[in-house]
Amino acid sequence: MMEKTFKKVHYPEYEGKYDESIKMRMEMNPESIDVETMRECLYGYTFTKEYAEGEILDELSMDYWRDRRIKRNLLAEAESISDDEDEDFDLEDEEDDFDLEDEEDDFDLDALIGGLDGDKEDAEEDRYERVSPQERLLLEAIDSTGDGLSAKTALCVIAVKQEYEYLERVVKYSSMRVRKQRLADGIDCLTLTDDEDETVDVYFDVSRCFEVEGFY
Repeated sequence: MMEKTFKKVHYPEYEGKYDESIKMRMEMNPESIDVETMRECLYGYTFTKEYAEGEILDELSMDYWRDRRIKRNLLAEAESISDDEDEDFDLEDEEDDFDLEDEEDDFDLDALIGGLDGDKEDAEEDRYERVSPQERLLLEAIDSTGDGLSAKTALCVIAVKQEYEYLERVVKYSSMRVRKQRLADGIDCLTLTDDEDETVDVYFDVSRCFEVEGFY
């Protein structure tokens, strides 16, 4: 298996690269967006006034695109119900009852480790296949920055919230837990444990949050 190469984020090269049209492109034609373009928008956004005020836009949130996907699926289900159904379909009730765990396949801690260190060739592709095209774009952009196995190869995110969005898609969240979290020199290390008490450290580079005055 070919060794994966990463491109660490040098923020100055992304200044001015954020394109406000990215949301429309992600909605209308996400397949036309490559990883470098997604990197430019994700990391270039940190030079905007909105980021300095602590705002993360919807289009840069995996959860936003997940929720849209779920609602779209529910609407499609509602439309498929025949007109002569006795029971009314209530979208709000369906959303309340919807369990994200039912939508996602199990993805255990071993698969997380395999996805990080490359021992399991299918792990990375599996997590890409389980998400919307927009979520995949954000995952690929983050994955292009490192493998998360060490501080030196930390995955670069622009907010702590993105750490948890990332992990929810790489490992089934209900089957693992964060045992501890430690921050040093802009690197956030999450120690995860599974039901058998096996642990793995995942490193995220959140240094940009502290470089931009006002984000925290």
